[in-house]
Amino acid sequence: MHIAEDNLIFDLDGTLFDSAPEILICLTKALYLNNINLKNNLNKSIIGPPLKETLKNLVQKKDIVKIDKIIENFIEIYDSDYCHKTKLYKGVQETLKILEKKKNLILITNKRIAPTEKMLQHAKIIELFDNYLSVDPNDQSKKDKSTLISKTIKDNNINPKNTAYIGDTMGDFIASKKNNIKFIFAGWGYGKYVEDADLHLTDIREML
Repeated sequence: MHIAEDNLIFDLDGTLFDSAPEILICLTKALYLNNINLKNNLNKSIIGPPLKETLKNLVQKKDIVKIDKIIENFIEIYDSDYCHKTKLYKGVQETLKILEKKKNLILITNKRIAPTEKMLQHAKIIELFDNYLSVDPNDQSKKDKSTLISKTIKDNNINPKNTAYIGDTMGDFIASKKNNIKFIFAGWGYGKYVEDADLHLTDIREML
């Protein structure tokens, strides 16, 4: 197995970081503060999409009006006390250190930029990336992952044929294919198995 692409774009949650424990704790606390009873249980399969999208699928119709307040509470709790406690998956740091010597490493995530920076700094991997970017629903050029990948490819004059996205969800696969780049499935993450991925990995160290 040889990864020939020179430009490797990584997802964050469920790909580099095992972020489910902290996210689920903070979400539970934010829901409790807003007296929300869920129609479904909270588990790691909900992680991946932007928070607003996740909550729309989680709360009952009558509670949709509370979503902005839940997000506000979540951000307060998560950014101040929890995000920096999130652990990298085994092998991530050493794999990125080796890849970074030969490849351009970029991070593109649905996670907001503030906790993303905190996590990358705390895990001591921030300097291994040429760039790290977050989806921003308020900015049309970054409104979703597919658009942000497209913008990054254009801005950095990247050849899509020489580029791969490493992620753990069907959403990551779709964003990759819309941009004609290869998709490498992170089998240790939170998403369901993506059969049509160009490459399936069970451990990030296999990238070496």
